[in-house]
Amino acid sequence: MVRQGSLSTLRHKPFRLFLLARLVSMSGTAMAPVALAFAVLGFDSRPASLAIVLAANTAPQLVLLLVGGVIADRFSRQRVMVLGNLVPAVTQGCVALLVVSGAATTGRIALFAALAGCASALTQPAMNSVLPQLVDPGELQQANALMRLPSNLIRILAPAVGGALVVLVGPELTLGWDAASFAVAALLCSRLGVSGPAKTPASVFRDFKDGWKEFSRLFWIWSYVLSGTVVVALWLGGYQLLGPVVAMDSRLGAPSWGIVQGAFAAGLFLGGIVSLTWKPSRIMVVCVCANVPLALPLVALAEGAPLAVLAGAAALAGIGLDIAIVCWSTAVQEHLPPEVLGRVSSFSSAGELMSVPLGYLVVGAAATSLGTESVLLWSAVLMTAASLVLLLAPSVWAVRRLPDGPGPAAAAGDQDHRDGRSRTGRAPDQVARP
Repeated sequence: MVRQGSLSTLRHKPFRLFLLARLVSMSGTAMAPVALAFAVLGFDSRPASLAIVLAANTAPQLVLLLVGGVIADRFSRQRVMVLGNLVPAVTQGCVALLVVSGAATTGRIALFAALAGCASALTQPAMNSVLPQLVDPGELQQANALMRLPSNLIRILAPAVGGALVVLVGPELTLGWDAASFAVAALLCSRLGVSGPAKTPASVFRDFKDGWKEFSRLFWIWSYVLSGTVVVALWLGGYQLLGPVVAMDSRLGAPSWGIVQGAFAAGLFLGGIVSLTWKPSRIMVVCVCANVPLALPLVALAEGAPLAVLAGAAALAGIGLDIAIVCWSTAVQEHLPPEVLGRVSSFSSAGELMSVPLGYLVVGAAATSLGTESVLLWSAVLMTAASLVLLLAPSVWAVRRLPDGPGPAAAAGDQDHRDGRSRTGRAPDQVARP
């Protein structure tokens, strides 16, 4: 059960608008991959064509994500989010029109996918760093959990709903809803009332340099990102890549693998519920330990565990992952100044994003030469080691969650949410320097 106090962040109107904007846009975004895949395959059945479209969407994010961090700290995050939602509204609308008119080609859709990818890269750091301006400092954990809880539920339901809509109304109308959802999200974000940072004479390069300095000076931040790069690469390679391979080669098959995926998604949802009510003091210690269950599905796959055991392992992995994400987001938002959150968020996301192709390539090549079971077990061992080694660092143990209670925003009213003033609550003795 979710305690009533866990929903106290909903009393802030700016947060309610931001949460609603996120949910509306995700309702379209979660269905879009199914619609886009069938739209492309409808005029070009070659897998390479769909791969080109997907790559066109991902590649700009690798290049522009760090630029997005500078933009999030240099300009109004509200305006960045509004523009970042309007661009995909236009691009997805154009894709839908191309499909309806019969003028769609791989090159044209790839172009609009690239534009949407650029908007996502430039907007994501602003979305990741705006919460401290919307709620009180002691409410950040609940806010992060609330942002993820319904989003995870949408991730469970939306792919199936999207597939049904593609069958019933066609991929073009499903893509049209995706475009409309971004437009509605842009309208909601325009009403947040969050002002931009103070004007600065510093150059963009200086902003980037200062952001890197803030990121690299705290051991508990950059070491966790480095550890996460290893964990994410091995997790994606082991679970997302080798998981279906093992399922097809064993008695499980595709339907059973779908059950495992559903169990993982359900675990993410349960992890969000846990994060709403459980408020650990040593938040980074919990964050590190919560990543350890990610190794469980890999061990279960390697050992040929029955479906019930594999699904249970996937559910535990999902619970741990969502707790880790909420704890990490909260720790960074509580202990860093708001004026650098965008840049630090972009460095963190870039490390994770760069590990995606690396994980697929390395794990795939190793499985070919060493065998699937061996690679799964070694991946599980290395993931666990990369996480637990962080517990040897005193600075990880020194990071504590801010206490509950009304912060400056509650004392001064919602206007403090909108004036962009610094409200980190950071104490020098709470975060040990390396």
